Amino acid sequence: MVLKILVTAPGFESAAAQMRTVAEVDVIWSDTGTLLTEEKLVNILPKYDAAIVWIDPIRSRAINAARDVLKVIGVPRAGYDNIDIDTASEAGIPVIYSPGMNSAAVADFTLGLILGLSRGIVSSNMQLKTGKWAGRWAMLPRYSLQGKVLGIIGLGNIGARVALRAKAFEMKVIAFDPYVKDDVPTLMGMFPNELGAEMVDLKTILRTSDFITVHTPISSKTTRMMGEKEFNIMKKEAYLVNVSRGGIVDEKALYTALKNNKLAGAALDVFENEPLKLSNPLITLDNVIVTPHIAWCTHESMARSNMTVATEVLKVLDGKKPTYKFLANHDVLENRVSRYSPV
Repeated sequence: MVLKILVTAPGFESAAAQMRTVAEVDVIWSDTGTLLTEEKLVNILPKYDAAIVWIDPIRSRAINAARDVLKVIGVPRAGYDNIDIDTASEAGIPVIYSPGMNSAAVADFTLGLILGLSRGIVSSNMQLKTGKWAGRWAMLPRYSLQGKVLGIIGLGNIGARVALRAKAFEMKVIAFDPYVKDDVPTLMGMFPNELGAEMVDLKTILRTSDFITVHTPISSKTTRMMGEKEFNIMKKEAYLVNVSRGGIVDEKALYTALKNNKLAGAALDVFENEPLKLSNPLITLDNVIVTPHIAWCTHESMARSNMTVATEVLKVLDGKKPTYKFLANHDVLENRVSRYSPV
């Protein structure tokens, strides 16, 4: 029996070539990034032993339609919120993802946004391209990063790398993460003091930071964790950067704070609703930088994520257990061991 694998992820050509040595691989991807609908997946998933999707919605209906055939789901991203993880676990289907594979890319982008905010790089570029020379350069001073306080919310794979990069700019780094303590190493394997980060509470982050950058997963605890109350605590001269998930920041409250000069500015790569609509009032503000959810996106990070997921999916199809850190639903290891019998 020939194994069949569905792939809807971008840049998957090299990884697909590896998988084709043992299986038939159907790569469905277009330059427009069109997603397969849930209805489409309900109809086609039962044809495949494995599915590797980008952000296509594999919900309960699709999983239940394919549960007698589908052996593994792969998501070559650091998150898997497009998968009904509970239904997959109940069906004994492992969900593979790729945490940490794009951490360096996102950390680089974060510092790029901080520099863009502090030095007015984006606004100056747009002014010149529209024929506006603002006058003598000495009349447009901005801010150096040296000596500024960077508050990092979430000291995981990405936050830890942001801390290391910020130290190179001679910033003072403080961090809040309920799962990391001074004597507990981060996911990078380094202790906070080795990263140059001082662990503090959230209120200290809000009250003392010149820049705050958010690097937490979306959950019931983090949804809109940055809202009106938090913005009122922050310095009026402070900037907010969010490259994690849009729902973590209350966009209406952020717009109000920026419009009323309660914050100096913000840079957002993620939004509550994507794609970003032109009706979103945040894009009307001169002190806001917006980018289309691209912090993760480099050739290197995409290749690492894709190859990691391809390798782990093939392990499952070969009857082996996946690597623990790349498995989203660990309970399938205990609950449905029979799913790992060789095909």
